[in-house]
Amino acid sequence: MLKISFFDQAGLDVTGDLTVTAGGTTTGKLADSGGGSAEYLASGGDTAVRGDQDWWARRDPARVGALQAHWVRPKDYAFPLENDALTPKALASMIEWVRDGGTPATGTVSVAGRAVVGMRRDGWTVLFSREKPYRLVWFGGPLQDGTPLTQTDSSAPQTPPYVSALVDPSPGDAPKAVFPADAQEEEKVAANLPAFDVTVNATTCRSVTCSWSVTVTNTGTAAGDAAVIASVSPGMPKTQVKALGKLSPGQTVTTPKMSFPNPAATNKDVAADYRAQIYCPELHGSALKLMRRLQEKGLVPGRSRILGRLDSSQTSAMLFTLDAMGKVPRFDADKAVDAMENAVTLGVLPEVGELIRSRRLENPEILYTELPNVIFEYDTGTPGTPVNGKTGYRRQLQVAAGVLRQDPDATVKLDSKGVDILVHTSGQRTYAIQVKSVSSDSVAANLQNALKELEAHAPSGSTRVALLHVDAAAGFAHAAGRDYFDGRMRALSAELCLRSADEVVVVNQTGVERWNYEQLPGCR
Repeated sequence: MLKISFFDQAGLDVTGDLTVTAGGTTTGKLADSGGGSAEYLASGGDTAVRGDQDWWARRDPARVGALQAHWVRPKDYAFPLENDALTPKALASMIEWVRDGGTPATGTVSVAGRAVVGMRRDGWTVLFSREKPYRLVWFGGPLQDGTPLTQTDSSAPQTPPYVSALVDPSPGDAPKAVFPADAQEEEKVAANLPAFDVTVNATTCRSVTCSWSVTVTNTGTAAGDAAVIASVSPGMPKTQVKALGKLSPGQTVTTPKMSFPNPAATNKDVAADYRAQIYCPELHGSALKLMRRLQEKGLVPGRSRILGRLDSSQTSAMLFTLDAMGKVPRFDADKAVDAMENAVTLGVLPEVGELIRSRRLENPEILYTELPNVIFEYDTGTPGTPVNGKTGYRRQLQVAAGVLRQDPDATVKLDSKGVDILVHTSGQRTYAIQVKSVSSDSVAANLQNALKELEAHAPSGSTRVALLHVDAAAGFAHAAGRDYFDGRMRALSAELCLRSADEVVVVNQTGVERWNYEQLPGCR
């Protein structure tokens, strides 16, 4: 049995609780760090998953409703490693590779409560139980050429993905993977929703009154009520709604001519932006007023091939997020749409939607500056990290959404005067949370940075929390036990004991560990 995590800086952090047989048959469950999970079956070249809404929202946001809760053979790898790379034989080859050219792994103490020893080679670490019989307990390292495990996708990013795996040999026979007969191929699953192509019929206007129309074709697989939201800037800034009725798949309808006074002076040219998108209750619910308001601000998500093709379960989160972003000073509609497309492409819409729909994010307009960069945060405690080191906001969004999940009465504020997350509870308590991503042996440096920032920026009277999220790229620390972190904190006891932090929280592969002030090493 394996608990194996795959981490890609650009946007994928997924952990599998898997059972792998000698023949390569794999069964288990996959879970994304920000929410979303799927049952997983794999054998040879055959793979099937049964994922929930958030799982598919990160991977196929146009067909979530058709795919969720069904067995599906995914078009891409559900878990980015070849099935046979995790068999007992493959793991034995990995151990030989590390042993042949490796060095002793110093500094390792325990993993999941077990004392360990190990070897390192080329960024990879393999750890074994300290007592006989010596069993493989943990392994991890970067997925790149020349290492025992490589990523399935040949177009690997510049920053290599990492894996981290806890190994727990299970006695007895592993369950057999029986592929469901009704599993469908992802690419062949129809969304079973209407979809609309929109064509604006307009020419250069030289007359006192200009006119135009819109042609709409239902390119989807189901009938849907359609209405055109139409406007022209300048000339017709207020939206008009032209109902087209129910369009069957393949049906094409053109609106009546619409007219507006020519905003150009005689013999002058004025560039006009003809804006047209479809409102369909089956896709957008009751969001007509919201879509009209967005369009009058220059936000026309229906013109985006990404946003205009979202599954109906995702559209409200997208629309309300755009609405929130529209409140920032010096707002640029194109930048907002680009930011929203980035959130969808990188699979962040589930946590963003959770924050927006809760109505408990105090400053939702902050998403205008955060969504353009929602990769995972870089490790600011690692030497050589750029000056603008906290590149990426994804972990911060995940933590904030998690706080709201845990406390249904709390509100959160992001990036508030140097504090990553401010939490206000119904009990009139304020928590200042400083989030640090650890992707190297830099636990102490990251904790020290968090302490300094809390000391400088946490509001008076707030409970100061330093939260370290240890990624798979951190190696052994991703699975290390409490004693490992006690040792790193002991070196900072002077700063810790000055109450720069009231609580330290560490999240890694083995779970969540917490230290209140009385529990901090050296502060007793």
